Amino acid sequence: MEYKAVHILCDDETSETLSFLLQENGYEGTSFEKNQLIAYCKASTFDLLALKSIIQPFNIEPDKILDIGLQNWNQIWESNFKEVYIGDHIHVRAPFHPAKNIKHDIIILPKMAFGTGHHETTQLSAIALEKLDCKNKIVLDMGCGSGLLAILASQKEAKDVFAIDYDQNCINNTNENIQLNKVKNVFTMKDDSPSKIEDGVDIIVSNIVKNINLKLLPQFAGKLTENGILILCGFLTKDFKNLIQESTKYGFLLTDKNTQNGWLQTQFIKKNVD
Repeated sequence: MEYKAVHILCDDETSETLSFLLQENGYEGTSFEKNQLIAYCKASTFDLLALKSIIQPFNIEPDKILDIGLQNWNQIWESNFKEVYIGDHIHVRAPFHPAKNIKHDIIILPKMAFGTGHHETTQLSAIALEKLDCKNKIVLDMGCGSGLLAILASQKEAKDVFAIDYDQNCINNTNENIQLNKVKNVFTMKDDSPSKIEDGVDIIVSNIVKNINLKLLPQFAGKLTENGILILCGFLTKDFKNLIQESTKYGFLLTDKNTQNGWLQTQFIKKNVD
C-alpha cells in the first residue's frame, strides 16, 4: 500500500493543532522534526484541495508531498516516537523505552492511531481521568485512538472499560496495547457511537472533535448513570459558551474545566432534566 507524506513547515505549537485536525480528517498519523510537520495518509484517499482547506487558515502551504511505502512510513513514525510524562502520575512510552517508577506506566506501540499522549487534548483528558475514582466503575473511552485512556481507567481499577472507535486501525492498535499493558477488562468496539453498550456507564471520556461530541451528547446522557461523569475534550477555548448551552439541554452540570494552548477540556456531572 502506498502513502503520501505531506511536509509542512511550521512551529511546534501550530504543528500540534494541525496534527489534530489532519488526523480527524483521515490522516493516519504525524511526526514533527526540525520545524517540519510530516502527515501521512493513504495515497488512495489523498485530496489536495481538502488538505489546503485545512492548512490555509494558518497561512501556510505544503512544502512538499512525497510518495512512500508502508515499511518506510512505519520506520519514520517509530523513530520519532518519544516518551511523554502527563501530569504527575502518568508515563507513556513505547516498548523500547525503559519503564519508570511512576504510578501509571503505560506502553503504547507506535502506530498511526491518535491518542499517543503527545497532543494537548489527550493530556488534558488523561489528567482529568486520573483524578477520578474509577474503582469498580464502568468507563467508556469514546474515540479511543491508541487506547491510552481506556488502559489508564483499567489501571485505576475500573470494573469494565469500553473502548470505541470508528477506525479499525485504532481498534487494532488498542487491542495490541491492551496486551502490552496486560489489562484484562478493556473491551473494544468498532463503532461511531455508544449505542451498543447495554449497561449504564459511570464515567465517559470523549476526546474527539467538537461537532461529533455535540452530536453524541444525547447518547452520552442516555448511557450515563445518575451523577455519572462526562469528560469532553477536542474543543477550542472559543467553543466554551456553545458547549455549555448544548450540554445544559441534556442535564449536564459543569464541574471543572482546564485549558492548554487553546484547547479546552470540560468535566460535567449528569443530573435529571425536569
